[in-house]
Amino acid sequence: MIVDGRADPACLLLRGDALHTTRCLRPASFDLIYLDPPFFTGRAQRLIRSEGAGFDDRWNGDLGSYLEWLEQRARTMRELLKSTGSFFLHLDWHAVHAAKVRMDELFGRDRFINEIIWSYRTGGAGGRRLARKHDTILFYARTDAYKFHARKVRSDLSHKYGFANAGVQVDDRGPYRMALLRDVWEIPALRGNSPERVAFATQKPLALLERIVELVTDPGDRVGDFCCGSGTTLLAAVRLGRQAIGGDISPEALALTSTRLRGEPVAHLSQT
Repeated sequence: MIVDGRADPACLLLRGDALHTTRCLRPASFDLIYLDPPFFTGRAQRLIRSEGAGFDDRWNGDLGSYLEWLEQRARTMRELLKSTGSFFLHLDWHAVHAAKVRMDELFGRDRFINEIIWSYRTGGAGGRRLARKHDTILFYARTDAYKFHARKVRSDLSHKYGFANAGVQVDDRGPYRMALLRDVWEIPALRGNSPERVAFATQKPLALLERIVELVTDPGDRVGDFCCGSGTTLLAAVRLGRQAIGGDISPEALALTSTRLRGEPVAHLSQT
């Protein structure tokens, strides 16, 4: 394991497999751990027409070995959570159905809080199936004492209802009201021309991770992401006044994360 102290002072980066880096940390010391592992896609996740960090997501078609790999790492992360802590596992259709069964066994079915659907609109669709345009994020709590900050978000309305509907407001986008956050989140995915987009194959939007961090942590809390990739979770945590510890097996990913945390210019995706 290699420690990288060049990032933001509020964040520590560890190089190595999550199974090993998490075992070097103090148990019951994290308020939130977010895990965005390989998705069991069966292919190497590399950028096209760009020199960026990536990872190998090929498992020889063996779902069992993938699930064993995932459970081992989730088990060590579970031990890092405080009694008030939460665990978010981000996957997609390839393996989330099977992973939920494993996580229910690991955390306990009564510790499962929500299945969050991250819905987005990107290009590409098959002619013989519906377009697959969502990921699934499984939300588990370490105990019943987990932190949770209910919040409201804008809910656009097709028209302005009668005066009996208290709380309806109107702006240049039309009528809307503030409603409690639901379990389907429509947050745009990053495109190649997004100012936020950097040279990492599976980068997630900052808005998504900021929402998760704000939902279950307070300022000063500790957030972990041990498959940190481009570092979006860590960046969200630091921006929101949390401590962060991240890790990745890829030195290229850690270099990118460190650069983003320091606020320095990074290589962006080609717009071609």
